[in-house]
Amino acid sequence: MEFIGVDWGSTRFRAWALLDDGQIASGVESDLGLKSVADGNFSGALTETCGEMLTGAPGMPILLSGMVGSRTGWKEAPYCACPASIEDVTAAAIRFDIAGHPAAILPGATCVDGNGHADVMRGEEIQIFGAADMLGLKDATICIPGTHAKWASLVGGLLTGFQTHVTGELFALLRGHSLVGQLADGDDEDLDAFRRGIDHGMKKAAAHAVFAARADALQGKLAPKAVSAFLSGVLIGNELAARPQGGMGATILLATGVLAERYAVALEHVGEQFVVVDAKEAARAGQMLAAKTLWQHAAANGEGA
Repeated sequence: MEFIGVDWGSTRFRAWALLDDGQIASGVESDLGLKSVADGNFSGALTETCGEMLTGAPGMPILLSGMVGSRTGWKEAPYCACPASIEDVTAAAIRFDIAGHPAAILPGATCVDGNGHADVMRGEEIQIFGAADMLGLKDATICIPGTHAKWASLVGGLLTGFQTHVTGELFALLRGHSLVGQLADGDDEDLDAFRRGIDHGMKKAAAHAVFAARADALQGKLAPKAVSAFLSGVLIGNELAARPQGGMGATILLATGVLAERYAVALEHVGEQFVVVDAKEAARAGQMLAAKTLWQHAAANGEGA
């Protein structure tokens, strides 16, 4: 199953021409997120960015995932309700045509907590299925750090539910636009302060715990250069305290770069066993699964996609 996979978010654009063995024939990555698309001309933006891929493979299917399917994206793809399999997700895809290429936008996923409140994700569900397939797992707890971090549960190959924690967004707001982060001097990676922040954040409500970053600095208990690391630890610790419990399968840390390193330190600190999977590789693996369910049958039978 050869296709063009597009991971299109609010701020980043990634596309790959993928071969049937999952290898990348060519790829492009840029800051052309949804917010940068002029006048909603998504077709033009895709053609401009992926021109060589499109002209070099006439009729090749295009699979899009991420915020491109949101209400402010190209075409809104209503969320797929949990529990959901990869087949459920692809069955809810929005299909259309892009300059002679059969295309589909994947829908994202939604779940409801015990109090009746909804949660949503777009793009992470494909990464989850991809990471599990890479590791040969049907049961897992998945941590996906980010601006809006996700903790998800995979049971019997089904995405059964998840929680969103606005950890990254809160850190940016508190660190740069509040009295709590006002005394911080730089953003040094002070691991001792970070771990102390984790311990504090796991024990106290977030609205109270974060104030220690200011109060301790005022009292000389926390150096200005350690404030940022401590505050990050508090917020991640608060997230860890609410993570799914019960030991269902392995814990997968689905992350790349600095966030992978930071969350690895945090998980090790609380004694959590885990395996790290690169987020970009997981996205491609998940798109391979989705593309096969969408188009492989038609391709094998010589039918149009």
